[in-house]
Amino acid sequence: MKKIIEKVGSEFLFLLKYTGSISLLISSSTKKLFKVKKRESIAKYINEIGSNSLFLVGIIAFFTGMVLVMETVHTLKKFGAEMYSGGLVTISMIRELGPVLIALIVAGRIGASIAAEIGVMKITEQIDALQVMAVDPVTYLVSPRVIAGIISLPSLFIISFFISIVGGFFVGVFMVGIPSGVYLYQSFKYVNIKDFFIGILKVIVFAIIIINVSSYEGLNAYGGAEGVGKASTNAVVSSFFLIILANLIITGIFYFV
Repeated sequence: MKKIIEKVGSEFLFLLKYTGSISLLISSSTKKLFKVKKRESIAKYINEIGSNSLFLVGIIAFFTGMVLVMETVHTLKKFGAEMYSGGLVTISMIRELGPVLIALIVAGRIGASIAAEIGVMKITEQIDALQVMAVDPVTYLVSPRVIAGIISLPSLFIISFFISIVGGFFVGVFMVGIPSGVYLYQSFKYVNIKDFFIGILKVIVFAIIIINVSSYEGLNAYGGAEGVGKASTNAVVSSFFLIILANLIITGIFYFV
């Protein structure tokens, strides 16, 4: 019993320390956003985070829209309400699925890459060299990526939203037989400005989480190649957990409080 309590206590303390460290890095990188002067590096990271993820995000959004219509039409047909499937797609994508799917895709694709890149710099003492030259690693490595993430993820979110409607349109109109005008009308009828801005807020928060968690793992990597691998894995797993937690909190605040 004593060992169990000690184990639970040590895990809780580790979680508390980890969350605190991430929070401090988020605060530091956010404060230093306006100190970033190299626009070339921001453009480079926007290309890595946004442009290079666009194809994958688009394909997944298209298939998600198709699947949502297939699933909802099967149930709604029992009530003669299959025409409302378009509205369910848009509400699902703009409130929950869209922001979370994009965040998970970017976390899996970019988070590991950021952790590995910064981890290699840490292990090869390039981070120490930056500090010796009076260059702040957070301003140089983290803040530009945060800016790129804040720009890229909302853009991916908006694009994926419309692509998912196209995917649902394909199934709803050409396979189910819903009139195209009815489908499009129902798709946008139940979406309001509040839903749109909450979706944007979510992906911005997710971007800040992904970049800072991945950077934190890279900055604290140790132990050679094995340490870089662990940092990459931890970056993805921790990002997934914090994305779901942040989504729960934001949804609770804006829809249930």
